[in-house]
Amino acid sequence: MLALRPPPCFLSLPVSLHSKTILILLVALLCGRAIVAQEPRLDTQPTPFTVLLDFAASKNPLIPKQALPIWLEGVQVIHNQSVDAGTPDASGSASPITTFRLRLRPMPGLNDSILFRLFFEDLPDAQPTVTGWSETGEQRFAPRKLGAGLGLAASEAMVIETQGVDYLEVEVPGDGSTVTKAFLATLKTSQVTSGFDFAPAQSLADPFGSTGVPEIPTSDTYLFGRVRAMLDVGTVKLTIPKTDGTDRGTVDSSTVQFEFNLESEPLMAMVAFDVSNIDPAAPVQAWVNDEALGAVSMQLPDLADPAYVGTVRPFEKMRFHYAGWVRCQKAIPGSVLRSGANKLLLQAPADTLPVAVRAVELQLKHSWNKLDYNIAP
Repeated sequence: MLALRPPPCFLSLPVSLHSKTILILLVALLCGRAIVAQEPRLDTQPTPFTVLLDFAASKNPLIPKQALPIWLEGVQVIHNQSVDAGTPDASGSASPITTFRLRLRPMPGLNDSILFRLFFEDLPDAQPTVTGWSETGEQRFAPRKLGAGLGLAASEAMVIETQGVDYLEVEVPGDGSTVTKAFLATLKTSQVTSGFDFAPAQSLADPFGSTGVPEIPTSDTYLFGRVRAMLDVGTVKLTIPKTDGTDRGTVDSSTVQFEFNLESEPLMAMVAFDVSNIDPAAPVQAWVNDEALGAVSMQLPDLADPAYVGTVRPFEKMRFHYAGWVRCQKAIPGSVLRSGANKLLLQAPADTLPVAVRAVELQLKHSWNKLDYNIAP
């Protein structure tokens, strides 16, 4: 909020001619209307039932022990050797395993459901596994392996029903350094109203507005003149693009290309996909039929999201990448597409870390009997 306050403008001091000229200019400046910013009010949002566990910081004995919410009794890190004789390391000895054990305190009505989000380096040989156990050793939450082995910073979230679960375990090969943080929050159920013919946008409202796992249709669908089709449901890793002037119409490790056929030219189109490890200030670039469309739009989560990770290089200011998936979109003019063969090319941004692309979807807008349009002069 800004307050407009005209400052007082009266001075009565004996001055010389030279100083009088300076004084006149100073008074003219002071008598102008000045915009003075009031001290902003900053209220810290209370989060008594939420916790962000920083496993890397907990190893430093100089950092005070982290306070835990009432429903989380304790956190323990266990280093041991794999008991599976079939997984020895190169030296022939058992492989090291690190277990992060989170002991829950049963509080019915408060922590019946938990949002659990793990932050980790998604290495091929160090993918974490999450399980839930009872005090008697009965498995209550089936093992879930996270990541895709892309070699990128990642985060994945899940909802855990805690009935009968006394502790959660995150098991990862190695010394545990690839697991960096865990975000836990108790969940409540809220009523969501949606169209009878349409499913809610998300089954879980992420605290930071993350889009989560996209819906993958099993077949092409048609609705109100729109055709929706998946170009690729898989995941592709893109490295930093070349800077030697290589033609962007060619495919290298920094680009991924999709080819598709159309029966007719649409009125307009849109491509949507997820991208991981992206720099919010350096979006993916798109081309259709060798015509540059520019940067795609990103649906960025709240900046409070712990998935924003900073990177500092010598003589440069800090830049961020998002250790998770972000939904991207790009509108495509219908004139760029044609009946017959078409190609879409996506390229990783320059001067950033590698990224990954998944769930590439194409929507086509065609004329239909209720299409609303205006004829402009």
